[in-house]
Amino acid sequence: MRAQSTLFLICLTLLSTPSLASNRYYADNTLEPSQGFAWDWGIGAGYYIEDSYLIGMDSYNDGFEPDIHLAVTYNNFYLDYDQSQLSGGLTLGYSVIDKFEWGLDLVGTNVQSGFDDTGLTFYGDEVIAELEGIKSRNYDFDVGLRLSRRFENSQISFEYLHDVSGTHNGWVMNSFFSQIIPWRNWEFRSGVGLSAYSNDFTDYYFGISPSESLLTRPVYDPDTSYSLIFEFHAEYPINRHWVFLTGWLSTWFSKDIHQSPIISQEYQHKAKVGVRYVF
Repeated sequence: MRAQSTLFLICLTLLSTPSLASNRYYADNTLEPSQGFAWDWGIGAGYYIEDSYLIGMDSYNDGFEPDIHLAVTYNNFYLDYDQSQLSGGLTLGYSVIDKFEWGLDLVGTNVQSGFDDTGLTFYGDEVIAELEGIKSRNYDFDVGLRLSRRFENSQISFEYLHDVSGTHNGWVMNSFFSQIIPWRNWEFRSGVGLSAYSNDFTDYYFGISPSESLLTRPVYDPDTSYSLIFEFHAEYPINRHWVFLTGWLSTWFSKDIHQSPIISQEYQHKAKVGVRYVF
């Protein structure tokens, strides 16, 4: 978070030309080549409820989290940091082709959050009994190609990414179809995605090595896995600058993930509601 906050402040200091952009998975994404710098940003906060798929963690977690949206382009390069969409995150990219509603990009992004025996983040200080003794799983950073096709109110995209951080050295393939439906002053967004993960990815995050095994946590060596996600968002402009937003994200895991001794269920849900200030 410190690195992301620093990057955020640097970008705000350097840039001064307004533009528009959004999460790369959605049809109104305007992260296209520009002449010089172009940027758009907003900030807000939201309240979320989610259930954890890690064994031993509370079934439902809740709390407040920031909602930061920053999109920056410089010629064919772009940076997209989007927390307004539940599937959002940090993406660095370079537009290779952008013609006839088709796009081919070189992208880099984080796919999987890290966790250890304190849970899904490394900020906890209390060891969870069911996870005690597991090794830390680090965040990854994956680079690859993304092919997309935009239509009037929808978009379909395909990605092939490979870990370059040395975390798991595996590959990830993502496909995502999204649609935006405006109704009066509302904007409804829905999307469905299918992701496949290599054996190296699955084994690193969800496998159990001999050194981690216990009588209640046997050695586990999974194979290639996949997940299915469904996402829905709704936004409503309260006035010129303030926007009300709400969203829901559901993820279902294949058996090679949910049969892991450290996974408690085959699904995860997250919902949020909040406001964002658009400059």
